[in-house]
Amino acid sequence: MKRIVTIMLTVFALALATVAPSFGATGTPVAPAKTNMRTLGFAIENMTCALCPITVRKAMKKVKGVKKVKVDFKTKTATVTFDPAETTATAIAAASASAGYPAKAIEVKTQ
Repeated sequence: MKRIVTIMLTVFALALATVAPSFGATGTPVAPAKTNMRTLGFAIENMTCALCPITVRKAMKKVKGVKKVKVDFKTKTATVTFDPAETTATAIAAASASAGYPAKAIEVKTQ
């Protein structure tokens, strides 16, 4: 019985540690560091079928620092959200080009 209680308390403590906020030296919660995410558009060449956007998206998502990729087959563009501290537009475009779809950075149109 003691063993079960010990195991349950350990599991509870681990679960609490994963959901509890971090605390600084003053005992106040420490907010996670904010990153300056950037969203950039890319004009994509050579997309001719419905599978092409999937290939482009997968290639761009593999770049470290890329958080979100949305590829639009109709307009042949991709909108990428990434952390500029981890990667560059050139690296993202190169990943797409390596997959067979040359990409060029363009302005993102906001509505």
